[in-house]
Amino acid sequence: MLYFLAKAIMWPATQVFFRRMVISGAEHIPKNKPVILIANHSASFLDAIVVGLLIRRPMYFLARSDVFKPRAKKYMKGVHMIPIYNAEHSKEDLSRNMETFAEGEEVLRQKKILMIFPEGISRRERILLPLKKGTARIAFHTVSTHGFDIGLEVIPVGINYSFHRFRASVVVSVGDSTAIADYKTMYEENPAKAINVLTRELQEKFSNTVLYVDQAERTDLINQLLEYFRNDAIHRSDYRKKDLVIREEKSIADDVSEMDDDTASDVTESVFRYTHKLSNLRLNDRSIIHRYHSIFFHFFGLILGLPVTLCGAATGIVPVLLAKYIADKKVKRIDWYTSVSCVLGGMLFDIWFILLLIVSAFVQQWWFFIAVLLSPLTIYLAIQWWEAFKIFTAHARYLFLRNAKPQVIKDLEDLRNEFSFWRTNKNLRRRLFR
Repeated sequence: MLYFLAKAIMWPATQVFFRRMVISGAEHIPKNKPVILIANHSASFLDAIVVGLLIRRPMYFLARSDVFKPRAKKYMKGVHMIPIYNAEHSKEDLSRNMETFAEGEEVLRQKKILMIFPEGISRRERILLPLKKGTARIAFHTVSTHGFDIGLEVIPVGINYSFHRFRASVVVSVGDSTAIADYKTMYEENPAKAINVLTRELQEKFSNTVLYVDQAERTDLINQLLEYFRNDAIHRSDYRKKDLVIREEKSIADDVSEMDDDTASDVTESVFRYTHKLSNLRLNDRSIIHRYHSIFFHFFGLILGLPVTLCGAATGIVPVLLAKYIADKKVKRIDWYTSVSCVLGGMLFDIWFILLLIVSAFVQQWWFFIAVLLSPLTIYLAIQWWEAFKIFTAHARYLFLRNAKPQVIKDLEDLRNEFSFWRTNKNLRRRLFR
């Protein structure tokens, strides 16, 4: 019950927090079979929330034991969390992992989904660590106990955030499944070999779902390059073909990994000089690459949307700003920032919404009650309006500079071309500026 209540609370919160939240390859997850999902871990507990919202089947999650505080343990169990113990947090409790594995096996015996984060701790760097053998051992131990015929499958999931911040995007890529029954003969003949071969297969399939670079220090570079690449080559309609988006973005990440140090240094300098100049001039990249063409339509849309925006701001902006303030002040690790601000924002908005409903009962004004009732929608539209307003004003400044200081715009265009290496890709050029 608590699991589904949490999903009901977090769905609207994530829709406001993220600009775009989509899943690719969901059809790879069977409807009536036991499944182990393995996923990368880059945004703390928000990773489990995002996947849990995008996959309809109920899921259970292996989570670090140190978050199971005495007062929170009941609630953690209620949202399908299962504690996993390691030496870093408590060597004395390592023996309790037998209980954890038994609980996980019971989940799979009931043909449910068990989600594992093999990397253990979350981190913001876009790198992919070698897959450990734990997933394979759990899978084989389950089928050796309950039979290979239960139909257990292991499926990799890549959770790819554009940035760790408010109004970022997240694309969840579900990879090809691996049927553990295919390893029955090998496991019966040589269990160690089966574990090693399965781990290598999972590693290969896992790598196809995650946007990563081989060098951790190039994380900021690939994040910024991907943002500019999306402006150039990815259109809204492309997200209907989500596997296409992932494939093209992975090609950019691969190109960055293959750069030698001197080339990477030059590209990094160009990218961040360009980003810094855009920020100082308060311009938008889409204006520079001539991908903004609807200023008059945009203007009238802003005028028409202003009343709804004011209503949304009046009834719902307080919990949004409060969540951002607390996250800015209290959260030090950036990989935790999205988790705390998103979950806190959802909880504070629910409390605020209930308080406004109570106030409306005393005010007894129908218009106030309607405004409160519509506040989840109007705050969402208000945030959309504010983003559109910033883009509109940035393009207005671009038009002014293009006429008053054309050399400034020319320098920006030249700098943009310096690092946009994807424009030389023949397969992508036909998609640019369409």
